[in-house]
Amino acid sequence: MSSLLASLSDNFVYASTAVIALAMLAHAAEWAFRRERRTSGQAEHAAAVSGEASGGTAATAGESASAESATGDGESGGGVAVLEREQETGGGGGVDRADLFARIGVALTILSTGLLGLGVLCRGFAAGRVPWSNLYEFSITGSFVIMVVYLVSLRKLRSNFLGLPLTGFVLVLLTIAISVLYVPVTGLIPALQSYWLAIHVSAACLATGIFTLGAVASALQIFKARYERRVASGARTPGGYLAQLPSAQAIDRVAYRLNAFAFPIWTFALIAGAVWAAAAWGRYWGWDPKETWMFITWVCYAAYLHARSTAGWRTKVSGIALVSYAALVFNLVGVNFFIAGLHSYAM
Repeated sequence: MSSLLASLSDNFVYASTAVIALAMLAHAAEWAFRRERRTSGQAEHAAAVSGEASGGTAATAGESASAESATGDGESGGGVAVLEREQETGGGGGVDRADLFARIGVALTILSTGLLGLGVLCRGFAAGRVPWSNLYEFSITGSFVIMVVYLVSLRKLRSNFLGLPLTGFVLVLLTIAISVLYVPVTGLIPALQSYWLAIHVSAACLATGIFTLGAVASALQIFKARYERRVASGARTPGGYLAQLPSAQAIDRVAYRLNAFAFPIWTFALIAGAVWAAAAWGRYWGWDPKETWMFITWVCYAAYLHARSTAGWRTKVSGIALVSYAALVFNLVGVNFFIAGLHSYAM
């Protein structure tokens, strides 16, 4: 029965990876059609204004007053009418297709999340324990958390702009988990046979998933802010993928809310880990590499939250958030691969 559940878990994870790849393609198509809509809408608006201007030039002297009146109405209301028609018809169908692919992307993400959840569940039943005792299990469970948090944030934070980069990130994470980190189902070493495994690691996994969304948003905020500065200075023509993102300020608010929500969860995981260390090794803190880097990550995110509320630092907080996430990734992966310690069993 255990081997059957383990096989089912693997198949669910494979299926989830394939579906999230399709979700990424759907989101890519969504952005492509939105760009097409914007380009065609701008061209239609320019042609309409040009046509009205040439019509006003060709008007006779006796009709000049009425022509000027018509031209004025066309420029004030005609351009709006063009944009309204563009929104209604999609600039030749672009907006309809963009919305369709957006819905398909979300639907596929929901399906992939469900399949991955089944994979995690079967892995836990096959092992007879919580399924996050090694890097492979932590990766698939973390990917599941990332997608659940993203789907929740769609309604709470209107974070649909994260769809393309986030599905791409999860696809890479699951691919690495399957091809590099995979290990067969095994039991637990004595140090892990504790209810603190469920408490400490689940909190760390949840915080990591939310921090991941915050990191993706912070990266987008940096690119968007640079794009806005270049457009404002005339160094770049508006357009492309970045033009379709919300403003840098709006993205920054999303990133802040995600990171601020995850920080107390990470704090709880840090404290729970210390309590577990006291139960397992007889001391609360021993500056083990994993403990040290978890604390460094906590300090980095504390600095981010402090900088976010400090005048003069708000333009730099996205960079601090990415440095904090880099410390988090090194804590989860780098310490296990490159630094020997009491937590080396997490491989």
